[in-house]
Formats: sequence, C-alpha cells, structure tokens
Amino acid sequence: MSLKKQGIITIGDAFIDFFSTTSQNNAFEKKLGGATVNVAVHISRFQLPSYYMTKLGIKEDSLFVREEIEKEGVNLKYSVTDPYKELSAVHVHIDKKGERNFHSYRNHTPDLVLSEQDLSLDAFYNKKIFYFGSGTLFHPKAKKATERALAISKEMGLLVGFDANIRLQRWSSESECRNIIKSLFPTIDILKLSEEEVLFLFEADSLDEGLKRLAEYRIPAVFITVGEKGAYGLLPDLLVHEKGKAIAAMDTNGAGDAFMAAILYWIHEHGMPNTAEALSQCLISGNMLGGKVAEQMGALPLLNDYCRIIASKGS
Repeated sequence: MSLKKQGIITIGDAFIDFFSTTSQNNAFEKKLGGATVNVAVHISRFQLPSYYMTKLGIKEDSLFVREEIEKEGVNLKYSVTDPYKELSAVHVHIDKKGERNFHSYRNHTPDLVLSEQDLSLDAFYNKKIFYFGSGTLFHPKAKKATERALAISKEMGLLVGFDANIRLQRWSSESECRNIIKSLFPTIDILKLSEEEVLFLFEADSLDEGLKRLAEYRIPAVFITVGEKGAYGLLPDLLVHEKGKAIAAMDTNGAGDAFMAAILYWIHEHGMPNTAEALSQCLISGNMLGGKVAEQMGALPLLNDYCRIIASKGS
C-alpha cells in the first residue's frame, strides 16, 4: 500500500532582499528573499511538509539564507551546495503607498544555477504538489532543470502549480518572457497571475479581453489577483470574482506569494476546485492571507495560526 501523497515541493532561486527601512530608501535591512522561498515558508507555516530545491553556496549570505529557511521548518534536503555560488541580491524600495519597487538586482555568479543533474527523483516521490515560478526560466540551464522537474512531476502524478511572477528586467526581451511562460500553460494545473501579467502576456487592452484569451488554454484552475479589487478564479467553463477585504496596506511585498500559498494549501487539503463554491473558497483563502501580509512590513511577517486566518472567512 502506497503512502498518502503529502507535502509541496518547490524549485526556485533564493535571494537576499535588502529591504528599505526608511521612506527615503537610504537604509536597508537584510531579509530572506525570493518569491518561491516566500511560498515555501508560508506552506510550512500551514504545518504542511514543505521542501525547497535550490543551489546555495558556503559564504555568509548563503549560510544566512539556509539558517532562515530551516528555521521556518522548510526542508532543504533536496537542495545542493556549490562552494563558488554567491546568492543574488535585490534592493527593494517602498513608495508612499506601500508599493514595492525592485530598484536594483545583483548576481555575481549567474551561471551557477540548479541543473538537471542536481535533481533527485526521490524529491518528487509521494509529494502532492510541485510549485515553481518564472525565476528559473530565463537562464537556459535552470530552465532545463525546471522543465525536467515539471516532467518528473507529471510522470509521478503531482499537481503542478505555477506563479508567473514576471520581473522583466531579468529577461533578455519581452517576447522571450511572453513566449516561454505561455508555452508552459498546457502543462500547468494551478496558475497564478496578476492583472498586469494577464495584460502583458496576451497584449490585451482590458482584463476582460485577457481573460478570454487565457480561457482558451483551458487550464484546470487559474487565479488572477487584481489588487484592492480582490481576485478572480477561472475554471475551464467558470469565472468567479471575490472582493478583497478593505485593508490599510503597509507593504504589498510578498502579498501575492501569500495569496498563492493559501491557494496551494487549500488545494492540498481539499483537492482541485471544480465548483463555483470551491473556487470561491480558494479565492477567499488567498485574499485573507495576502491581505494580512500586506498589512505589515516585509514579505514574511510573523502571523499567528495560518489555518485560523483563512478559516475565519469560511475556507
């Protein structure tokens, strides 16, 4: 008798975020960074088995990241170490409305990325969901590793979740970014996009137009965040909108990652949504956790009882 599939395995690139601590953006605090890292941490805080695959080094920044990730209960057993790897760093500025601005990006070892040879088949055994973002798609070697991980996941029957999380400054061109991301849609079970990403990917003038083009892919479950207006959920033949709760946003950095983590948690526990009610519950869960994160500073603020937060509105 096989074990019950459990847990979420994530592939990604860990970062150091130098996060602004002043409105003048002239003082910074070192934080754990990376969208996929944020999701893996939130998943662990839901008390689900959370595994993260990445390449780390042995210098101070890598040791800091390893300690912070493991402190959160995320399992790094499938990650690899390269003594020459230096972690990428991002300076995050915040405007008066609390919106984030990725002001500068630094990567001293751009070719030291996770490769196909670094993947372990055991990493995918008896896991329930494989999750990734676009941060490993713009480098040829990392892209091949991600595609291989995706193929293994499909072969082993995992659900596949993808958050486009587009950062155009990291791609060689808009068309390359657009084409690579859209080429993956036929293999995705759970897709998360922002309103801006829908407009960009489909070169649409309105969200309605973008949603119509997105619907043609018939992805099993799509979630589109629309800021203070909440989020949309799209099944092949169903569209649902859930308004977000009015909040006083202090910092939107990481709110989308929290939204995605809550969706993945809901699907891990309840299965893929196939009704309007189930889709609404996913959206409510995502809106609740995303809103809680946006009310505080930083992408990973300390929150009490994740399950209670999303259950408070009926997940």
